[in-house]
Amino acid sequence: MKVTTEKLPKSLIALQIEIDRDQFERSLDQAARRLSQKFPIQGFRPGKAPRFIIERTFGREALIEEATEELINTGYRKAIKQENIEVVGPPNLDKIHSIEPFVFTVHVPVPPTVTLPDYQSIHVPLDVEPITDEMVEAALEQIREKHLTLQELDEPRPAQQGDQLQVRLKTVVEGEEEKKTEEQSEDTADDSETEAEVETDQTDDEEAGSEETLPLEPNRLVPELYEGLIGASVGEKKTIVAVLPEDHHEESLRGKKITFDVEILDIKQRIVPAWEELPALEGFNGTFEEFRAHVRENLANQERKRAEQEQLNAYIERLVEQTTFDIPDVMIRDVAHSMLHEQEQQFARYGISLDQVLQYRGVTHDQAVEELIPEAEKQVKVTLALSEVIKQEGITVSEDEIEAEIQTILESYDENQRPQVERTLRSQLRSSVANVVLDKKLRARLNAIASGNSTDTSDSSPAAPDGEGATDVTNSDEPVSRSSNEA
Repeated sequence: MKVTTEKLPKSLIALQIEIDRDQFERSLDQAARRLSQKFPIQGFRPGKAPRFIIERTFGREALIEEATEELINTGYRKAIKQENIEVVGPPNLDKIHSIEPFVFTVHVPVPPTVTLPDYQSIHVPLDVEPITDEMVEAALEQIREKHLTLQELDEPRPAQQGDQLQVRLKTVVEGEEEKKTEEQSEDTADDSETEAEVETDQTDDEEAGSEETLPLEPNRLVPELYEGLIGASVGEKKTIVAVLPEDHHEESLRGKKITFDVEILDIKQRIVPAWEELPALEGFNGTFEEFRAHVRENLANQERKRAEQEQLNAYIERLVEQTTFDIPDVMIRDVAHSMLHEQEQQFARYGISLDQVLQYRGVTHDQAVEELIPEAEKQVKVTLALSEVIKQEGITVSEDEIEAEIQTILESYDENQRPQVERTLRSQLRSSVANVVLDKKLRARLNAIASGNSTDTSDSSPAAPDGEGATDVTNSDEPVSRSSNEA
């Protein structure tokens, strides 16, 4: 069999295959038997009529048409074996060039090629924010809030600092009310009486406001709102105007005048533990000052993890931008398909099927997959780039590292649960544990490279057993798709 290969874009190889004459004739013999089984010839048992009788009865063209699919698939399987080609998806028939000799071309998706840049020269600063006393105090306050209890008032009284108020609150930001009034005026010009009634119904709740819970603490509310609510009684209604500071966390509200229409529905007394009680309540063995230091350390660790994650994200983004990829479309489409069916599993938790979601959105399954192609392409590129870094850096996972990770995971379970969890981790989830270890090592390596602390850290420790956790996406026996380009 004669095979000619040609490299195409998007990790495709064009295979032009010429079938041997002997193979061609054998395929016609098999096609004749199949035709005689489908259409019995008088005087012969099904499948037993000689080939020349079948050919004379149905014509040579019909015989060749019956044999074409087998010729293509048999020729394709032999060709990829002969040329030692690794495939990552189903082939696609490009065209049939001639019948005798039988010559055709298929396009075969092969593993992607990835060319990394000088990735060790990509540097991203690690921006770790310092932990301030204010941040520590806010964290301690949040911890104390976890342990508060609410107590009904012994007898009615005005609100005072430390209370918790249940209110009906309507908030209007400067400029929004005027804009809403203008829009309503424009709509009213064309609205019918029925539409006006519907609009009135829809705006009733907006006019009334929504129920909210407000802790009456000076550091928890806008100063004007806090001052205005001090001394208020149940059933009282107040209108309080405030101007938000220029450093407000929402940039769009900075310096804006805001009006609060408040109705006091209920007042409860908040009973919070003393600061000295927090260590015991949190299961911490030490004094309050030692607990404060512990909280500061936790905040510092959290801040460093946040900064390292941002650094890692920025590094990977630059890495992918500077990497050259040649990826078969089928690989990206397979990931998009998987993403859609991950969503299906999420919908199923709420008793909603994927078909219902697609029907609601007015799209077909294929259209939904197509919408996910851009995100799938990003995901594939990140995976391929990082896999190439792992290869070039020689990052592997040893048996000892897997064992250490299993022990770390077991520590988060109760003593009576550990035997069963350990068996699962050492069997079905062992490859997942190995991937967790690999991910940690890769993250540490990339953060070091991004920070400019790159050194030769090639890991010569034995890797997990070959094939552990790998997914085989190839199938050399998959039939060739006969496209519209078929001759």
